[in-house]
Amino acid sequence: MGEKPLLVLFVIIGILISCTDSKTLASEKVLDESYVPKNLNEALTQIDFQLSDSLKIEIKKKSESDFIGEVHFGLGLGIRNNWRLWKGSDLSKYFNDIGIYHPDDMSSIILVSYYRKLIGIEIELEAQVAYYQEYWDGVELTRLPEKSEYPEPNTEFRVSIGYKSSIKNRKWPTVYLQTNSKTENFWIYDYYYGWKKIDLETKQKLEDFKTKDIESILNKIFD
Repeated sequence: MGEKPLLVLFVIIGILISCTDSKTLASEKVLDESYVPKNLNEALTQIDFQLSDSLKIEIKKKSESDFIGEVHFGLGLGIRNNWRLWKGSDLSKYFNDIGIYHPDDMSSIILVSYYRKLIGIEIELEAQVAYYQEYWDGVELTRLPEKSEYPEPNTEFRVSIGYKSSIKNRKWPTVYLQTNSKTENFWIYDYYYGWKKIDLETKQKLEDFKTKDIESILNKIFD
């Protein structure tokens, strides 16, 4: 990765973490650090106000796929976490209403839409939504469990890891890692495997191993 991609990646990582530059923002609601956009237009507006003109110029030089690939774990992670897409925010409900349910899909639509708006082409929201709906059509969705299904209180999802499965029709399964703020316990949840309490070493293995190895680790954990 060259110098400019690194610059873009590291600058963008902090954009949504601290929305504190009041001179660059357009409304009182956006000035509030706890503000979460309620729909796609508000999300695009807030991102646009956070980016400098020079950074926008650098983004315009990239292809759509390069931009999305570089910011998925930077700006994308900020969108998923700070805008509480995992936790039922108004923005996540907006996406649910248009048929999008996975936070990764939500953040990808936001990023793609922002890039397309920036370079002056149609966002094609309906086509983006249709792509993800077709992707999940006929596939047993890796749903997040309800809080009533959690194995113990005070647990929160912190990390999600998508992995490749050797089992036919098990498309992009995901294991979710939880921490317990009261007991420091670690839990994992996978739609196809269920719940399991794990130790710190196992948690680190799941986070550090390549995605192709995750299924074999899960098989050992749930054996």
